[in-house]
Amino acid sequence: MEAVKLYKYLDFTGGLMMLHYSNLQFTNATQLNDPFDCHPSLIDFSNVPKEACGGWTPEIIEELRRDPFRRTREEAWICSLSKIYDSILMWSYYSKHKGICIGYSNDRKPTPNIRPVIYGKYGVIKTSSLYKAFVKNDKDEQTTIENEILLKKSSAWRYEKEYRLISSTGLQDSPLKL
Repeated sequence: MEAVKLYKYLDFTGGLMMLHYSNLQFTNATQLNDPFDCHPSLIDFSNVPKEACGGWTPEIIEELRRDPFRRTREEAWICSLSKIYDSILMWSYYSKHKGICIGYSNDRKPTPNIRPVIYGKYGVIKTSSLYKAFVKNDKDEQTTIENEILLKKSSAWRYEKEYRLISSTGLQDSPLKL
């Protein structure tokens, strides 16, 4: 990722903790303020090929296919950053109109794992690529799909201009020290 200044909105306590530990604050994907964010029920499993059903009903197959993405969401920790620092809506949502906004610049050391959110309609993830990844059991493709799920967000949130850093531990001790 090219050099860009990003901002983290926090309440005072979260901001003080982040500064004290010189690290970014992560939130579990199940605890994001938008309950639909990263939610596996937004994946369209309606086109699972019949040969994948093995005699089971489409409803059972849908639940089985959705389960790995539930775990993906439960195990994902997200640090949300924004390209903007002066949005009244952001101040409202993330710090209850009180708090701090901390800026981070990666101009000295580019950080490729910070990626922009993909805005669009919910439910746009189709099963054709998901099914292909499971049939092939391709770890790289599954990781790509998981990241797509964790990076997609409703276009209603586009004003946030959000970037995300995703972790499986909730801690980030690599290139993002403040």
